[in-house]
Amino acid sequence: MVPRYRGSPFVDDSDMKAAMEDSKHIAAGIALPIYEEIKLNNTVLNLDHVKRYIDKASKLSVKDCVCRVKRKHCDAPVDNCLMLNDAAEMSILKGSSREVSADEALRIEEKAHDAGLIPMAYIRTDTPKPEGVNFICNCCSCCCGTLGVSLKLGKDIHLVKSIATTITDFANCNACGACVDCCHFGARKVVDGKLDYDKDLCFGCGLCVSSCPSKAISLIQLQ
Repeated sequence: MVPRYRGSPFVDDSDMKAAMEDSKHIAAGIALPIYEEIKLNNTVLNLDHVKRYIDKASKLSVKDCVCRVKRKHCDAPVDNCLMLNDAAEMSILKGSSREVSADEALRIEEKAHDAGLIPMAYIRTDTPKPEGVNFICNCCSCCCGTLGVSLKLGKDIHLVKSIATTITDFANCNACGACVDCCHFGARKVVDGKLDYDKDLCFGCGLCVSSCPSKAISLIQLQ
């Protein structure tokens, strides 16, 4: 799945207002890299932040992504909205999601990553006991309400947080554009046959690292 455009083309004004209202229940959204090596002080740390959240969860459930089901701007898979802990318990009780094991949750995340989606760990406050991350959504910039509000209205810093960023080895970069195609944040583009990278727009999701055929991109931990 290739991002079609930056920001979410809401169905209409009421759709955008609803997304903005819903974003008030989100304390933070954190872009998480999956299975990519994060370099810090010349030491390679094999960090899997998504797996860490999944392993620590007391209960897990999954439901279809309401954003892609509603807006239908891409053909990315929809059965990958994970709920953790109190959010999972509440959703299962309501019958709006099904319980899954940690192994199945991890397979769901792997499939979403292969589809070019961004794993976003959300802290929602409209759950019974909102203590820490209780949602892991797999987002695209063309359908996601929260990510769309952030990108469309320039609220990246307020709603979207990052634990990593990327560095590029330009000596090994052949400017093929693979990283440009997969970046939802518009951090990369090819200009006059050379890669132009805006580090301020990178949120360290790691999709460009996976897509780079020359292995010229690495993740680094943010302090």
